[in-house]
Amino acid sequence: MRSSFLRLVLLVARRDYLRTVRRRGFIAGTLLLPAAMATMFAVSGFLSTMGAEGQTLGPLFVVNQSAVTLSADPALTPHVVLVSQAEADAHVADGTVSDYYVVPGQWPAQPDIRHVVAAERGPSRPLDALTLEQTSQAEIEILLRVSILRDAGLPDTALARLLTPIEFSSVSTAGEPVTEASVLAGFALPYIFTLIFVLSIFITSGYLLQSVTEEKENRVVEIVLSSIPALPLMAGKVLGLGAAGLTQVAIWLVTALVAIPLVNQQFSLDLTLSPQQMVLAVVFFCLGYLGYGAIFAAVGALAPGAREGQQYSSFFGFFAVVPLIATPVFVNDPGSWIVWTLALFPLTAPASSLELLSLPATPWLTLGASLVSQLVFVVVAVVLASRIFRATLLLYGSRPSVRGIIGALTTRA
Repeated sequence: MRSSFLRLVLLVARRDYLRTVRRRGFIAGTLLLPAAMATMFAVSGFLSTMGAEGQTLGPLFVVNQSAVTLSADPALTPHVVLVSQAEADAHVADGTVSDYYVVPGQWPAQPDIRHVVAAERGPSRPLDALTLEQTSQAEIEILLRVSILRDAGLPDTALARLLTPIEFSSVSTAGEPVTEASVLAGFALPYIFTLIFVLSIFITSGYLLQSVTEEKENRVVEIVLSSIPALPLMAGKVLGLGAAGLTQVAIWLVTALVAIPLVNQQFSLDLTLSPQQMVLAVVFFCLGYLGYGAIFAAVGALAPGAREGQQYSSFFGFFAVVPLIATPVFVNDPGSWIVWTLALFPLTAPASSLELLSLPATPWLTLGASLVSQLVFVVVAVVLASRIFRATLLLYGSRPSVRGIIGALTTRA
């Protein structure tokens, strides 16, 4: 009897798995992430190459009308060229430069430096030109400050010490470096990691809902139930579509393993995913899928048609994304009551556990409590969903009554 039940489950699982992975939508959705990552790196590399070629700082012409003697030091201001007003206008006219700077006669009493821009450039400029303009003005600021200090008689040795830039570095209590990029990565990695897995859970559960409602509408389920009981039919569908979801997750994980070193290199980050995190992520994916899959199977059996089934299932989507909305709380205060509540509530627990798993310092106590909560919920949800599935699957085109649903939930046979 047990071998016959298992054989029927595997038969249904194989059928639903092959039918799902051959869908154009499944193939497109699975390959979309690798394609998007490849496109992002190609475009980013191309644009960075263009930016490197275009952003070059040329000569900075400075017209001095003040009483302070300006001296351009090649070591401090290598691009500054001191010229007269006539020479600056001539260079702009023949296109050698498109702008120059004027130090007015009232300077430094009135610290206002005039930036003269060629008329054809207009009031607006591209982003790379604005970046170069900031670099140019920083160099001219050094020129002016050095000139004031020298005019005041400050020795060059003291001047060198004064102009030596002060650098700040942040480290953790363990002595590890902390950068803005690492802070950004600490916020982005949990969000992206959780988003990818939640999408996969909902896509896979959505296929389960679609499979049940389509077979109800096409009356295929009536033929299937003539040879396969409802319980192995549901178990096979959950197993087969769960395997399809794991296939999708495996492809995405391989993509992540390839992409993370490239992201670290290109953006100077330190993103890492340990084997322990990946194994636990698959475990939590399975629990999340089983929980939502059981709910969606019950919704598919209860709904009169596919449209109503999609509408009913959209209600549960809100709970899945709540942890994503609360990502700042997970990152800043993983021990707060909000995190505990989301980690223990069954509908938000899958995304919460995935988000906790990707934090730099994993709160194992919260994660363990979330694991227990999901295991209990999966057992209860699968049992109750199987009863609803068995009692209402053949009710095509009609909505079961509340009394009928309660009767299905409380019936053991």
